[in-house]
Amino acid sequence: MSIDLDTGERLVLRSPQDALYALVSDWPVNGGVHQQRAIDFCRAWLAGRMPAETVRQAVILAALEGGVTINDDDDGAEASALNPAV
Repeated sequence: MSIDLDTGERLVLRSPQDALYALVSDWPVNGGVHQQRAIDFCRAWLAGRMPAETVRQAVILAALEGGVTINDDDDGAEASALNPAV
């Protein structure tokens, strides 16, 4: 999965750790309920308490809340923790 920022930059999120960095450092809107929940879920994943798919859904909700464009990147690239292969 990747997201497009207001700056025109595209961030590739290969893991909940990448998502956490984006949510804390690069997110265009701060203070959203879904953003905070996604941050909490990413931290829970790092501690081994949250499945990656749950984190992925939380990041998607945070992106919708913040008006961030989401790209699924289903172009045959490697599966990631945020976008597991099915």
